[in-house]
Amino acid sequence: MAAVPFSWLWGDPAETLDRLRATRARMEKEEKEFKERERKRKTRRIRRLVKQAMGRQLKGQR
Repeated sequence: MAAVPFSWLWGDPAETLDRLRATRARMEKEEKEFKERERKRKTRRIRRLVKQAMGRQLKGQR
């Protein structure tokens, strides 16, 4: 017989809450790291675009 997915939800409520809290903390950490990576990626993109625009401006183009 196959195990029921999320069978741990039907166990002891204290253990369930501990597991959910750990999962939430891990997800918050991952989300924070993801936002930081996105911020750095956007910063690099903006710097590259500004550098390209400044190069065109020096050549007399708009």
